[in-house]
Amino acid sequence: MEQPTPAGAGAPDTHQEADPDSLRQIEALNLSYLLLVQRLMRENEAEALFRLGLGREVGRLLASLTPPQVVALARSSLVLYRFRLDDSLLVASLTGAGPPRALQGMHAAIVMASRRD
Repeated sequence: MEQPTPAGAGAPDTHQEADPDSLRQIEALNLSYLLLVQRLMRENEAEALFRLGLGREVGRLLASLTPPQVVALARSSLVLYRFRLDDSLLVASLTGAGPPRALQGMHAAIVMASRRD
């Protein structure tokens, strides 16, 4: 009689252990991002939320983290921020391949504001 196979036991393992150097780089990136969030939120909350693409609740939560909480969150093996340049129009605008230079900043801000999740 066959024993039942646990869910996922027969599936190939596609998860590989991350390189320690990559994990250190992700941690440094996360720490830099969290410190930036806190600084921008202290300086001007509305502008920080817009620039970072964060909701008010998440922005305030990240701004209120204590230093040990920031370090603990930064140590996550996941990148904490979402890269927002997933729109070719926005990339073209920011790199000069789009509208005239004088309008690039304004155009990019409009595109990013319209894509707020």
